[in-house]
Amino acid sequence: MKNLGRNRIASLVSLLLAALWLFAADAHAASPGAAQVKKVVGSVTYTDAKGGGPLTEGQILFQGATITTGAGSYADLFLGVNGDSLRVEADSTLALNKLEYTRAAEVVVNTELEVKKGATIANVVNKLSKASKYEIKTPAGVAGIRGTVLRAGATRIVCLIGKVEFRPIAGGGMQLVIGGTAVTIGGGVVKAATVETAGLARSATSLTANTVANANMVANVVQQFTSALAAEAATEAGKAGGNSTTTAAQAAKAIMADLVQAVQEAAAQAPPAIRAQAQAAAANLVRTSEAVQATAAASAAASATVANGGTTQQALAAAQGAANQSTSNQAIANAAAAKVTPNTINNAVQIRNQGGGTPSIVEVITEGTRPANTGPIAGTGTGTGTKPPVIQPPDPFVSTTAGATSAASSTATTSQNGGNTTPTTPTPPNQ
Repeated sequence: MKNLGRNRIASLVSLLLAALWLFAADAHAASPGAAQVKKVVGSVTYTDAKGGGPLTEGQILFQGATITTGAGSYADLFLGVNGDSLRVEADSTLALNKLEYTRAAEVVVNTELEVKKGATIANVVNKLSKASKYEIKTPAGVAGIRGTVLRAGATRIVCLIGKVEFRPIAGGGMQLVIGGTAVTIGGGVVKAATVETAGLARSATSLTANTVANANMVANVVQQFTSALAAEAATEAGKAGGNSTTTAAQAAKAIMADLVQAVQEAAAQAPPAIRAQAQAAAANLVRTSEAVQATAAASAAASATVANGGTTQQALAAAQGAANQSTSNQAIANAAAAKVTPNTINNAVQIRNQGGGTPSIVEVITEGTRPANTGPIAGTGTGTGTKPPVIQPPDPFVSTTAGATSAASSTATTSQNGGNTTPTTPTPPNQ
């Protein structure tokens, strides 16, 4: 009888342990992510497990869906924790092969996209955790990204910010594509043309204004893009014997004007559902443009100085000089230059001495000038700025930047039924 009692107790303990294990496993099981359609221009269609039809703004797509755009058309999507902003460009076909995320000690993302035709632009605003995976498959190979702004096409990948690990289908090993460079089918990594990076910056800025419901983050992204492009111009000017400080200020002014215009155009053309957020982003950017421009100029001048072998003191002086030349408001100039701290420059010098190039230097200095409350900058590694903790979202449409849900998960979306739009609750299709 004693043995029987012991056996029953052992069985109960085993069942309890099994239940606890299953509960823990379920708590860490992958949850289905999704993509919310923010803007549709022209002829755009989709197919998924339930059918397909014209793509509509506000619609929710799950993994397994495929998007096709016609000539002169595009679609902007918000992937939430699965990678922020995505644009399917004209004459393109993109498959959402996998959209999953897991809540554990940190949010672990599993995103897999496939460019079957044409190209897509991705702006992963928030740095993903080390355990996360974000891949874009193309006919040429697979691009693995963590916090990056890039254009992935069927034959060419261009990186504006961050790093892309590209694995060609033809073999030959992994190729590292850093900011300001590109890789093509059958070719190595080369410097991207200025027209490519400038065009990508403008498109990614417009995309961010359409998808990210955080005006400060839009301004932060503009500052980052301006810093990167101006730093590249200033570095080249310095190598050629020119004045990199003046070049940084002039380039920052020109680039800033172009990107402000891109955000204003996005706000003017925004569909009703996102018009308020786009207009708020445009108004905030105009209001803060002088400060954003001066900070970008200071960052660019300091980056160029470090990249060309300058000391910490020389970089600090260049930052102040570029800020002074970028604005007539001395208070704004001084505040911008003060954001480029000696500690940040020392970190950049260390990276240079370890063989890091201009993109890596720009990332560290830009991260150091980032406002502390706007979230991590795309592409940065372990930067020197104070980063807010990763917010574990209650659903895939929570922005880890803004800390607030879009209405996607709780608002009815539309599906096509014989040409009629019918409200439906977003539910993952049976795979």
